[in-house]
Amino acid sequence: MLSNSYKYFLVVFLLMIVVPAHATWEKLGANPEKGEMHFFDPETVRKDEDSRKVWVLSSYDEQQAGGHRSVKTYYEFDCQRGRTRSQTMLLYPDAKAQGKVIGAFHEELKEWFDFSADSIFGRISDAVCPN
Repeated sequence: MLSNSYKYFLVVFLLMIVVPAHATWEKLGANPEKGEMHFFDPETVRKDEDSRKVWVLSSYDEQQAGGHRSVKTYYEFDCQRGRTRSQTMLLYPDAKAQGKVIGAFHEELKEWFDFSADSIFGRISDAVCPN
């Protein structure tokens, strides 16, 4: 049986290999009032029948609780039902997610949530799901 610290190390190591180092981030939108910008990497879109998986980068002007200024999140979108869930989150100390990972969360059975068409998730869905 693997220890929790070993599992954490293994997940972070594998994610560092899987997440492209030189991603081609396309801007999805910004919320200047909250000091945040959101991007997605079209090269990471994975198709599986009616679902899509994609990496999204959220960048913040100010340091967030936990010490991060950016988050890369691996989302799964249910294109038929218009809902999503996050599968993995990687926290970075800099705004462009280029430094060392300072935190990671991985939950395979996370709950789905609905989103509005004019939200960042609606924009991602428009970009990755078929019309």
